[in-house]
Amino acid sequence: MIELERVSETLRPWLGDELIRRMPRVMTEAQRRLSAFTAGRDDLGQLAYSLEGLMYTAVRRETEASFLVTLPDGSRVRMETEDFAVIADELMWLLFEQFPTDARHLMLLRDYSVKASSLSAIRALYLRFREYETIDELKTLRRVTRGSYPAYRWQSWLGNDFVV
Repeated sequence: MIELERVSETLRPWLGDELIRRMPRVMTEAQRRLSAFTAGRDDLGQLAYSLEGLMYTAVRRETEASFLVTLPDGSRVRMETEDFAVIADELMWLLFEQFPTDARHLMLLRDYSVKASSLSAIRALYLRFREYETIDELKTLRRVTRGSYPAYRWQSWLGNDFVV
């Protein structure tokens, strides 16, 4: 079960405290969707797409279509359409960090990481499924992460970690 507080923590850097407080039902619905996922029955891509739509619709409604949000540091920014796919991927990490580290979930993550270009899936492969990866595969995951995504998305978990 995904904790509601984890959903809020994940969204706080994107939406700020004020907007999160105004959307308790949205937080609960995101939590419900993530917690309801069952491997083999549900599709990761559909889940991510549904989270993207949920967040886009809620932010549009709460900002009266201005998409202006006040971030935790007090700055105001206008969210872009592509931000919602990133937010959905960040939420997907909450699911991936709870996946059992077995072959079934490994294959599910590998497939999804390629099809969806999901940094959260790459993160799970790199951190949680590390024992299943060869040194070359870990180096590739690291290279793809550093070369394809902005540092603010991976610095906290990848940092200067070097595969040896």
